[in-house]
Amino acid sequence: MTRPDNPPAEIFRDDGPEVWHRLSPWMIAVRPIEQLPQLIPLVIAIVFAGRGAPDISIILTLIAVPLITIVPWLMTRYQVTDEHVRVRSGLITRKVATARRDRIRSVDLTASVPHRVLGLKKVRIGTGGDKESSVVELNAIPAAEADTLYRHLMATVARTARPSGLTEYGPSQRSVPPEQLSRLQLSWLRFAPFSLTGFAAAAAAGGLAAQFANEAGLFEQGATAAEDAINRIRDIPVSLVVTVSVIVVIAVGAVLSFGGYVLAYWNFSLVRNHRDGTLLIRRGLLTTNASSLDENRVRGVHLHEPVLMRAVRGARLNAIATGSSKNPLLLPPAPFDEAVRVGQLVAHDGDELTSPLNRHGRGALGRRLTRGFWGGLLFAVIVVVAVIGPLTWPWLILAAVVAVASSALGALRYRNLGVRVTGTAVVIAPPRIARHRYVVSRDGVVGWASSASFFQRRRGVETTVVATAAGAEAYAAVDLDPAAAAELMTTVSPELLAPFVVSR
Repeated sequence: MTRPDNPPAEIFRDDGPEVWHRLSPWMIAVRPIEQLPQLIPLVIAIVFAGRGAPDISIILTLIAVPLITIVPWLMTRYQVTDEHVRVRSGLITRKVATARRDRIRSVDLTASVPHRVLGLKKVRIGTGGDKESSVVELNAIPAAEADTLYRHLMATVARTARPSGLTEYGPSQRSVPPEQLSRLQLSWLRFAPFSLTGFAAAAAAGGLAAQFANEAGLFEQGATAAEDAINRIRDIPVSLVVTVSVIVVIAVGAVLSFGGYVLAYWNFSLVRNHRDGTLLIRRGLLTTNASSLDENRVRGVHLHEPVLMRAVRGARLNAIATGSSKNPLLLPPAPFDEAVRVGQLVAHDGDELTSPLNRHGRGALGRRLTRGFWGGLLFAVIVVVAVIGPLTWPWLILAAVVAVASSALGALRYRNLGVRVTGTAVVIAPPRIARHRYVVSRDGVVGWASSASFFQRRRGVETTVVATAAGAEAYAAVDLDPAAAAELMTTVSPELLAPFVVSR
């Protein structure tokens, strides 16, 4: 059992140096379910091995089941002292994961369906490092104990070493009750069908089903039925077949997107805890997730307007943060105005998410149009040659139409391109069809890099990269004029670039 001498739910006592605890015995049931995708090849191998030699299949099963279930539970122990949280695991290769208490920056609680049925939760403790190895995970902890551990660890997070310019929470702020910044509204469900996640889920499910069907020989068994179906479809007008296929694909994708949205973001809420300076994000219908984000790790926000969602004025918002989770979700697909409001509250920015950006020069426009035209033309020619054969005039005209349409997309990419510097942040919008706007705090900028390819030099432009320890760690302002690039760098980091600036 886990902690047989547990204190009351609201009190958590630190362990001594020699005190270790096991995870809940229900880990034996939870672990195989969580690792089911990785175990599918093993299950298939055992099943097919049993076709010719049933004894081998039984032996392999008797060996695999304990190794997957009982052994990990027996070999995993943890302790929570006043100095660290430590987890020991492994049979042949011993592993010890340690999180120092004064380095803890996040504590996340997750409960999948098996966890919730068995009254368990998964605790993930982050120390602010950039790698997954900086996260200590306690899987299969009783739910009440996990909640108490969460409050205990977050209450003792050390906040003495704060970078200059970041928020310091004084006694008056710590007495302020938690502030709810946003929560899911039922009206937000209208944005679900305009996401591509449903189509991706349908493709993944189809691929998995095809793999199983191939392994089981269902393709051969269904070959005759497929031929009959194809013969019947040939009697139907092509236009009707195409129309019905498009409608079915859109309907299935929309339904899957709607279902995925509900499963992932139901009961979503974003709360600011002034007491410890953290943001608490809760979401999930079947699998619940509660993530804490230290506000001093936030270096900006990322506003994303997908192509389909722009038609209904929707957007999603992520933070640009340091640590193992560099782009934590702040807002699921929601109204654009709500995303802007939340972004301003989290990043303490003004109008960086809505104000017009400075356009790049004619060189950037020329490159977008040129790349769009030749890219579209080359793609169309390759497709025609590969599928149809000789290039006749009708197909050449179609290729030209595709090239012009691709040039129009290039113009759209140029419209979404821009950069701006404010008193507190650098705003960068990359040349993409879907709108992205990255707002990076000037305090988080740690360096710069410039590069120019052969084709960029011919246009007289260059790419300037903002280096930061947060998010993607590098944000590129593409195809800037050299003078604009120099002004951008010297405005944001005058002291850093002073040795490289020549006075005239």
